[in-house]
Amino acid sequence: MSSTPSPCLPPSPLQSEKAKRYDRQLRLWGDHGQTALERANVCLINASATGTEILKSLVLPGMGNFTILDPSPVTGEDAGNNFFLTADSIGQSRGEVATRLLLEMNHEVRGESRQESVEQVL
Repeated sequence: MSSTPSPCLPPSPLQSEKAKRYDRQLRLWGDHGQTALERANVCLINASATGTEILKSLVLPGMGNFTILDPSPVTGEDAGNNFFLTADSIGQSRGEVATRLLLEMNHEVRGESRQESVEQVL
């Protein structure tokens, strides 16, 4: 008989919270894939609707770190197009608002916003 537990058995009470939280993706890409994701560092240039949606898809499964470079304030158009930006955030830093809301989705991820353009950073 094999000593390996059946995949149909319920999780052990000793199973870590992290393993419980990320169970679905651990089944998909294993420990090595999760470790690679947790070590990832991503820089998003401008907190556009598309960029923040992609970043959300990395934050939820537990990516390591992200930085958003965006010197622009939230506009009415942003509030209408970007899930993370509302009318209440008009005039605030687009990167800071998006960063704050993304970090609320997964407290294990680290992120920051910089109100600088790519040209200023390079």
